[in-house]
Amino acid sequence: MRILVVGGMYPPMRTGTAFYTQNLATELQRQGHAVEIVTLGASPSHAVEDGLSVHRLPAWRLPLAGFFKHYQLCAPNPLNWWRLARIARRFQADAVLLVNHYLDIAFPAAFAAWRVRAPLVCSVGTQLQSLNPRRDRLLNRLDRLICGRGVFPFCDAVVAWDTQIRQYLSDVQGERVLRKTHIVNYGVAGDSAALAQHSNDHAYRGLILGVGAVSEQRSFVPLVKAFAELAPEFPTLKLRIVGHVYYDEAPRLADSLGLGERVEFLGERPHDEVLTHMQAADLLFSSLTGRYVGMGTATIEAMLLAVPTVVNTPLDLLGTATLVDGEHLVQCTDPAPSAIAQRLRALLGDESLRRRVGTGGRRFVQEQMNWPKVARDMASLLKGLVQRQGRS
Repeated sequence: MRILVVGGMYPPMRTGTAFYTQNLATELQRQGHAVEIVTLGASPSHAVEDGLSVHRLPAWRLPLAGFFKHYQLCAPNPLNWWRLARIARRFQADAVLLVNHYLDIAFPAAFAAWRVRAPLVCSVGTQLQSLNPRRDRLLNRLDRLICGRGVFPFCDAVVAWDTQIRQYLSDVQGERVLRKTHIVNYGVAGDSAALAQHSNDHAYRGLILGVGAVSEQRSFVPLVKAFAELAPEFPTLKLRIVGHVYYDEAPRLADSLGLGERVEFLGERPHDEVLTHMQAADLLFSSLTGRYVGMGTATIEAMLLAVPTVVNTPLDLLGTATLVDGEHLVQCTDPAPSAIAQRLRALLGDESLRRRVGTGGRRFVQEQMNWPKVARDMASLLKGLVQRQGRS
């Protein structure tokens, strides 16, 4: 099968969606499918990058302060619509796979799929939501208006990465989109085999790690408050947070509590450096705030490194396999700092629990969230659509 993968975010950009596009395309190609990628850049180009054929359409970078610093616009340039259609025609694409619905490259992708009469599948891994009720309602309306009318009607199928994404699509887009939605899970951002080779003795190191952009949805404020409660009990304990700081309440709180030397905000760091911080940590804490709570790529990487994770992820998140609290991860759905401190305290004080959760989490990801499985599931969906259109 010849699969054209279209994604507005792609390495060297460091986002979960960018790594998803790269890893899925790599595995689809390894499994024998012909794959080409279309993404965005400063100028038109075509090159082989890490063994993949990558086309870049010219785009204008439009950083949205406090929201999304990677946003790029390509659809206002009509030439990009025809460039993408020509790429699809020359490649003789059997199917077009669009990664994420809210980037404006979705419109040229839908046009290209229509021009070559190939099924269009949109893989959705992001909910547009805000803690501010008025902003949240605005995002939902924009999603319904723009994506509900300009993207999803042209999709032959929609892929939700997990049950939370599916619920979001149901709530915002309704039954029309839900009827053609399928769950196909996602995998680790890095090299899963290399990560799983890491040996973790689960000895106490005195480091809690948080990874991800510091935003309203991931403020880390409750974690800083929980750390303040734990600090007297664990005098050598440190808290380290790696990620671009959009929202500075947590750093200001740490300073006001006199924890400046024990709480570090490192900002965005290269991927290899993030993995090094994970390997040095006793545990990783991840907590998103909002109606829909998923499992970030950093959490999956930590699990593959056998680092225990404390998350507020629903245990039925994947829809195909069930996570077990205390075996694969430590679930903490209560946002109160005292509740977070209690869950962290249990792991920090019990090496056997760290070992059980760490090794259990690694086993779960290896079995349920590996790229060969993700690629097979995606290819099966695409193949069914292609056959229904009578293209093969």
